[in-house]
Amino acid sequence: MPGAVARDDAVAEAVSDEATAGGEAAAEAAADDKEAEDGPVFEVSDRRGSITADRDGVRFRLDDQEAEFHWDEIGAVEVKTPRFGRRFTVTVHMSTRRWFNAEVEASARSNLKQWAEELDAVLDVYFEES
Repeated sequence: MPGAVARDDAVAEAVSDEATAGGEAAAEAAADDKEAEDGPVFEVSDRRGSITADRDGVRFRLDDQEAEFHWDEIGAVEVKTPRFGRRFTVTVHMSTRRWFNAEVEASARSNLKQWAEELDAVLDVYFEES
């Protein structure tokens, strides 16, 4: 029965290939579902800090310090781009009348307008003014 063993090996290999292809397809589908579930994300950074806005809220990081603000505690988000210079500033105004800001330096002034538009797209999805 040497032919039966060879055929069983071929069947096992075909099943293994299908499982691998199915696993890859499932992983891609899961990644697509996660991206659709998470929605848009805004993230910019420079050598010292970063500004991130996603489905959880807004996060500022500067060196080893980090501040996180959830959407339900944010009263307003303000974006400032200077007339001259390359600093992109985001200010989060809390409902408790406090505010916090973070700055990121762009590599080129042309990035500032693009960043403002990208952040607006995220704010349109997640932020609801009350």
